[in-house]
Amino acid sequence: MIVSTSSHNVQLHPGIHEFVEHAIQDALKRFDNEVVSVDVFLKDVNGPKGGRDKQVIVRTHLRQRRQLITETVHDNLRAAIRIGARRAKRAVRRSLRKARRIEKVRMQNRLHGLAAGIDA
Repeated sequence: MIVSTSSHNVQLHPGIHEFVEHAIQDALKRFDNEVVSVDVFLKDVNGPKGGRDKQVIVRTHLRQRRQLITETVHDNLRAAIRIGARRAKRAVRRSLRKARRIEKVRMQNRLHGLAAGIDA
């Protein structure tokens, strides 16, 4: 899994980059076979004014060209990164469950179609 980080109005210290990579890798390690890459965008919305303005957008690229995007806003950048990683994990889990359910229904429909063809 490839993790890339970019920022807008945020000082991207090496420690922050490592923190992002560790948080994402830790959250999505279960889905390593399904996740191709993750792009993390860090932004300070209000600049030096302060407040609840640290935005983290996590764009997760899954196999078969599926893409999930989650957004988190918090007053602390590291907290926003942790929350964003957890939200990405939940989104990936939800998406994969849905895809598996759809595939299961398709297989059942194929089997019913084959059985109907044999009975006819």
